[in-house]
Amino acid sequence: MKVTPLSDALGAEVIGIDLTSIDDPVFDEIHEAFLEYQLLVFRDQDLTPDAHIAFSERFGPIETRPDRPFTLPNYPEVTVLSNRLVDGEPMGVISAGDFWHTDLSFSEIPCRATFLHAREVAEEGGDTEWSNIYTAYDTLSAEMKERIADLKGIHVFDRRRNKRAQVDTQFANKADEVYGIPIPDAVHPMVRHHPETGRKSLYISPRFVVGIEGMGGDEAQPLLDELFAHQIRAEFRYRHKWQHGDLLMWDNPCLIHIGRGAIKPPGIRHMHRTMVLGDRPH
Repeated sequence: MKVTPLSDALGAEVIGIDLTSIDDPVFDEIHEAFLEYQLLVFRDQDLTPDAHIAFSERFGPIETRPDRPFTLPNYPEVTVLSNRLVDGEPMGVISAGDFWHTDLSFSEIPCRATFLHAREVAEEGGDTEWSNIYTAYDTLSAEMKERIADLKGIHVFDRRRNKRAQVDTQFANKADEVYGIPIPDAVHPMVRHHPETGRKSLYISPRFVVGIEGMGGDEAQPLLDELFAHQIRAEFRYRHKWQHGDLLMWDNPCLIHIGRGAIKPPGIRHMHRTMVLGDRPH
C-alpha cells in the first residue's frame, strides 16, 4: 500500500490495495490516511455492489430511505448517478452535486463518509471538485471566527426554498414529489468539530444552508455569501478527473464538493454511491 498526496489542499491516491480483501491492519492504515487527507482515491477497483457495501460499512451504518429514486435493484444502499438514457428515461441521477455542498447536511444526522465508484467515465467532462473546509475555517480572521463561533446554520432539503439553487431539470416536472418529502429542517453549528480529529471546520454550504438561526435575512444573507465565497478559494480545492474503476471516499465534516458536469456527448458517466452516517454535528 502506497499513499501519495494529490494536492496541497487535500486528497491522496492509494495504490497497491484491493478493497475486496483487506485485513484489519491494512484497514487501520486506510483509516489513518483518511483522517490525514480527507479524500482517498483507490485506483482500478472492480467492486460488486456487495463488496462496495461491505467496504463502506466498515466506516459506519449506510444511509438508506425507501423513497430514494435511482437505487440499484435489490440494493437500496446504492444510488446510481448516471447520464445514460434507456428508452428516453435516465438510469440514474444526472446532475447530482451540481451546487457546492456536504452530503446530507439537511439531516439531523448527516453523512460522515461518501463512497463513489466509477463504473463508466466520459472522455471529457464529469469531473468532481472538493474544497477543504478545515482550511476555510483556519484562514478566517480572528474577528470572523469570534462572530460565527456560536451561530447555527439552517439546512434545508427542498431546493425550491433556496435562492442559491435551482430545481434540477431532471425533476422539473415532479418537483413536488421529489422535493416535497417531509424532511424537517436541520440546524447545525456553523463551526463544527470533527468527530475524530476534533478540528474545526466551516460547516455550511450554498446548496443546503438558507439562513442563520435567530438572525434576520438582511444580516444573515450577506454573511453567508461572504463565507460561501471564502470556502471555495482556489488554494483550498482539488479537482478530480475520473478514471474507470476509481473508488473515491471523502470525509463530509471537513469537505464540500461539487459535480462539474459538462460531459461531452456521447460520453457516459455511470457511478455507484453509498453514504455512511456519522454523528450529530457539535
